[in-house]
Amino acid sequence: MKQLKIALTALLAVVLSACVSGYHDTKVINSDTGTQAAPKGPYQSLVVGVLVDHELRGHLEDAIVARFAEMGVKATAAYTVFGDKGVEGKSLDYLAKRMKENGFDSALAIHLEDQTTKTTEVKGDPGVSVPASAGMTMTPQVYSPDFYVNEDIYTARLELWDVDQKAIVWTGRTVSFNTGGFKGLEKGASHYAKTITDAISEAGIYP
Repeated sequence: MKQLKIALTALLAVVLSACVSGYHDTKVINSDTGTQAAPKGPYQSLVVGVLVDHELRGHLEDAIVARFAEMGVKATAAYTVFGDKGVEGKSLDYLAKRMKENGFDSALAIHLEDQTTKTTEVKGDPGVSVPASAGMTMTPQVYSPDFYVNEDIYTARLELWDVDQKAIVWTGRTVSFNTGGFKGLEKGASHYAKTITDAISEAGIYP
């Protein structure tokens, strides 16, 4: 019984640590090449746009651009070209013209399709004191054996455009899980960038 209590205490400590720091994971759940037209590379210059009104938009675009650079692909964050307002409400012809003027032959657009929050109750050991901490929603007592973990789930649609053809040549859909709130999203940007660029690389879009 004593060993079981020690094991439960250790497990609770691990869970608490994960809740405080948060975790972020992303998976590509499907992808398709030649959605509207076949790719006509080689593409030399890519613009990356996160089409979400969020303060971390620039941070995520920069992370994706950095990952493409590691792959030897020249990429530019859209916010540095189109500003904070992005491309919302702009026509396809207008965007194609602007992209060509800036030397881009391809564009990666990331759309947030859905965001939900899942709350999970975690049962603790009655003999363990659970400190109040960021990332957890406590029960009314300051010291409680039970606590709740909030997990944000994001579904995003990715579209890779051929600027000359004005057509989508690759699409993908991702699902991301985050328990760290704002900090979790910030920390998870590089992992998200690696996941999606690896998927595009596997499709053979860029040399």
